[in-house]
Amino acid sequence: MAVKPEALPSVDDDLALPVEPPPRPNLAALKSSPDVPDEDVRANSRAIGEKWGASTRIPTPPPTTPLESLRIDVPDYLARELRVRCAEMKVTNAYLVMKALAKDGFHVDEKDVVPDRYRRGKR
Repeated sequence: MAVKPEALPSVDDDLALPVEPPPRPNLAALKSSPDVPDEDVRANSRAIGEKWGASTRIPTPPPTTPLESLRIDVPDYLARELRVRCAEMKVTNAYLVMKALAKDGFHVDEKDVVPDRYRRGKR
């Protein structure tokens, strides 16, 4: 014996849009309170962060050394080998070149030898 399906509920109520959108908050009316010292704000932020297990510190990137572009021409076989090695190691050409220069006695600050210059930042 076949069971007759019940009628499905109407979707009209779910699709009905509000006639008027809710009012937007007036952010210009919000003003900082000059009578609250910065240290009180920091202490409150730390307390809220500890309560919710969140970090309240904004990480600051270490100061970086300005970069300068260096263009060199090398044989195609060397360029190919360099690209392959960079891909295998997931590093940049600059990283491998600076490591080689440091190994050959050039002064290279260790903080400037980073595998990916985009993580380090540019000038």
